[in-house]
Amino acid sequence: MSRDELIDIYDQNMNLLGTAPRSQAHNEGLWHQTFHCWIVSQPDKIWFQRRGLHVARHACKLDISSAGHLRSGEKPKDGTREIKEELGLDISFNKLTKLFTGKKVTTRSEYINREFTATYLYETDKKLSELDLNPQKVSGLFEICIDDLINLFNRKVNKVFASGLLLNNKEIFELKSGSFDICDFTPHDTEYYLKILNTAKRYLNGSKKTPFTY
Repeated sequence: MSRDELIDIYDQNMNLLGTAPRSQAHNEGLWHQTFHCWIVSQPDKIWFQRRGLHVARHACKLDISSAGHLRSGEKPKDGTREIKEELGLDISFNKLTKLFTGKKVTTRSEYINREFTATYLYETDKKLSELDLNPQKVSGLFEICIDDLINLFNRKVNKVFASGLLLNNKEIFELKSGSFDICDFTPHDTEYYLKILNTAKRYLNGSKKTPFTY
């Protein structure tokens, strides 16, 4: 998505106000919508995207499996295009499990970010090696044990082991494994990470209700 593509702007109660370029929304702290999809696989893994080499913020940090801003006129169901564009997975929206729509506020020296985050869970049986990742969007994808991550974000361990795909200097994704510490992850709130991880753990352990409640 272009930094200055139009996105819908809302008040704090999610009433639509109009549109603005994405850069303006971040510069002025205007409320807008984003799409988050966390991908899990049996028995106990969750996928973390490694952000692209040239993104404006947090390049090469581990982040949400797939996520992005919704363009003007789009609804959360349209967010599945992000999964296709980044990971090469063509997923029907009705296969996603809705978790929540959260409110996220991040204030840094260069911008103010206010988002309504439509957050979903998707279970896959695909192996990472089967994926056709987009090197213009991502620089890797790793699967990590959920319990290990819970311990990491609770500061009970210093590192977690992960295996997955990493972009090499020939712009080819190759199998790679290694350890990551908490500084290798995009700095979302610890509370957000733990909320997602504990929800994903309950889901994979069989707490799949219709609708699933986090």
